[in-house]
Amino acid sequence: MKKTFRRSLAILLSAVLLLSGQMMLLGAAEENLEAQYYPSIVIPGVFQSDVRLYDEDGNEMLRSDGTPYDKPFYLDATSDIVKTALKEGLLPIGKMLLLQKDKDAAAAHAVASVLGEVLGGRVKSDSEGNFVYNVKAVKYNTSLANLPAYDREYALDQIPLRDFAAKAGLDHLYFFSYESFGNLYEIAGELYDLIQIAKEETGSPKVNLAPISQGGSLFNALMQLYKDRGLNIADDIHRVVLVVPAADGTAILGDIYHYGLLDDDGALYGYMFPSLLDDDQEWLSYLITLILRYIPNADVNNILDMAVDVLIEDYLENSTCMWALIPSKDYPAARDKYLSDPEDALIREQTDWYYNAQLNHRDYILEAQAAGVDFFDIVDYNVSLYHICDSWDKVNADGVIHTDSESLGATSYGVDVKLPEGYTQANTYCTDPAHNHIDPLGVLDASTGILCETTFYFCGQHHESTARNEVIIGLASRLLYDDAFCDVHYDPAYPQFNYGRDSRKLKNLYNQWKDYDASALPADQQAALAEALRDAAAAMDSTVMPQEEFDAVCDRLYTVAYEIENGSAPDISQSKFMQALTKIFRFFSEFMLKYFGGKGYSDILFGR
Repeated sequence: MKKTFRRSLAILLSAVLLLSGQMMLLGAAEENLEAQYYPSIVIPGVFQSDVRLYDEDGNEMLRSDGTPYDKPFYLDATSDIVKTALKEGLLPIGKMLLLQKDKDAAAAHAVASVLGEVLGGRVKSDSEGNFVYNVKAVKYNTSLANLPAYDREYALDQIPLRDFAAKAGLDHLYFFSYESFGNLYEIAGELYDLIQIAKEETGSPKVNLAPISQGGSLFNALMQLYKDRGLNIADDIHRVVLVVPAADGTAILGDIYHYGLLDDDGALYGYMFPSLLDDDQEWLSYLITLILRYIPNADVNNILDMAVDVLIEDYLENSTCMWALIPSKDYPAARDKYLSDPEDALIREQTDWYYNAQLNHRDYILEAQAAGVDFFDIVDYNVSLYHICDSWDKVNADGVIHTDSESLGATSYGVDVKLPEGYTQANTYCTDPAHNHIDPLGVLDASTGILCETTFYFCGQHHESTARNEVIIGLASRLLYDDAFCDVHYDPAYPQFNYGRDSRKLKNLYNQWKDYDASALPADQQAALAEALRDAAAAMDSTVMPQEEFDAVCDRLYTVAYEIENGSAPDISQSKFMQALTKIFRFFSEFMLKYFGGKGYSDILFGR
């Protein structure tokens, strides 16, 4: 799957730096000892920290097959999961399929119980918001320069800010590690402590922060913590570079906590699975919708609803970090639904604390900005949310986070939905009405975002591939080390509105073929390879190139390289058998939806 929660919304993942690159960066740190750079602390996104599961004695726990538990859910070995599923679900699910009725919701309970325990069993928290199991993040209470090689490489794998490290040195780069399911208030305190450590280690009066994705919610909590302690955040923070921040949560979790998974007939039996699976698995997406009809429609919906409720009530209800990802508009209803019992009082007190921070975070930012803190924001947009929540076609987004949250208030109405005819730029926060803050597609007005003069937008960029857009990484690095870079008008190489891209494939291809000895090739292939490499180098050097053009350059180099290696052009089409299979499954899937809606086979047979 290309769009699933198991991959978690992972942001800013990139290639591990080679040892030679590490030495270059360390050398750069020594050369820049006299340079005046503020130390920068990266607050990574969801599941990007190295979090491990330990036993009571502090030893890392192993599964029954002897392998370590993997984050983020610390699943058992596959064989053990299958045994549990068969033990808990075989009988009730078998009865439901045989009788075509889930009596007493036994199958729904079984499915919900297994899914809840598998996904949430080892990350659940107690009534005080602390982990039941011994789950801990590997903490880096010093700069990357002082970390062991493994930890340094792990951090650099998550945050490929090589330009910043080359300029300021690894001794000025910090990685804040935390548990994404953890206690938000305690994590905010740990972030405050790391800020003080960075100041002391470097002798700098202030630090820069780079909150990424979920890190945006942690930054909200940090600002509230400063308020609670009567401190001025401007005394510690010089510049904040927000990167695709979940500043007001994500509509995905808001919908799920409030309404549950999207389960209307058109979604469940129509576009949901095709949108979640890769193109080469299109046949499977339609087959799933046909198989799903073996379960009565009412029971399918009941299973989905119960699975969500069990996962939240029994496992995620006490995770204040997860609550912080619920948009402010959805929090009151979700709180009343899941945190209304007396035993929830302490958790509710903590989530209400963050809700206050969330409601006021834009005012806090403007206040800090007036006190001298520089703020920048990098936003991905015009990609629909995962098709698993009701809001997927109602808001603009980057696949994971809706645009209003990331942009701190920019106006938009949906993916490819243009602003109303006759719409004029609002200029709510624009310092110069002559500036144009309407994006080239006419789908977004950036002037209503509180940081409209310092917010950069990347159209068509998916949240999960943000780290593979080297223009975004270069921009974030530049903003962290270059104090002269002051707004979206400063450098034409980084305009306010730019294009999405995934640089990884082209970069890898270019590095593989740039030194290829083509002397033995026919003249036409030599010329084709040289031209493709020149175009690739130019594309990678360009900071402003439409996504379609960039992808075409990549495809051209791939085709030339493939022909050199294999003697023929690549066949990117499916086999005739798979094409036929896809057409058959699609035809029956769409036929069933058109004429029977979401009815299961037995619903149709018995006229239900």
